[in-house]
Amino acid sequence: MHEARTFARHRALLAIAAALVTGGALVAYAAASSPNQGNRIEAAYTTSIAMLNNQIATYGIVQAIATGSGTLDGFGHVTVTTGVTQDRTVTMCGPGSSVDQAVTRLVAADGTLILRISGTRCLDANGTPVIRSTWLVDGTASSGIFAGASGDGDSVNTIGPTSNSVTLSGKLKLAG
Repeated sequence: MHEARTFARHRALLAIAAALVTGGALVAYAAASSPNQGNRIEAAYTTSIAMLNNQIATYGIVQAIATGSGTLDGFGHVTVTTGVTQDRTVTMCGPGSSVDQAVTRLVAADGTLILRISGTRCLDANGTPVIRSTWLVDGTASSGIFAGASGDGDSVNTIGPTSNSVTLSGKLKLAG
C-alpha cells in the first residue's frame, strides 16, 4: 500500500513539473487519479511524415505514415506512429478539407496504446490544415499495461510545414 501511494505522489509531482515547462512542443498534464480508475488522460506529441502515398488524381485519396514522439500523461515518454487515410473528395468544410481515418500507436515503457481515430481536416483562417478528431482505445490491439483498456476522447492535429503538433485528451480505463 505504501509503495502505491509513493508511486501516485511521484507521478503527480512529475506531471506537475512537466506542466510547468512552457515554450516546448510537448506538454504534460497532471492526472486526476490513478489511470486504472477511468481518469482523464492527456498527451502531446509532434510527428513528421515518414511516407506519403498521394493518389488524389486517381482516387481522391492520400495515405501517410507519420512518426514522432511526445508525452502521455501518467506514462511518460512515448514514440508515436500513425497511419492515416484522407478522402479529399469529401470537403465538409470547403476546398482543401477531407475526412480522415487513422490508427495511432503510442509506445510507452509499460506497453503500447492503440487509438482508432476519425476526423475532419479543415483549413483555419491562415490556410493551415487542422484535423479535429475523436478517438477510441483499441484495448484488444493494445499491449502491456494497456491490454484490454477502454476509453475515448478528442484530438487536434495542426499540420505545420515540417512537423505536426498533436494534442489529445479523454478517458482511459485500464483493464487491470
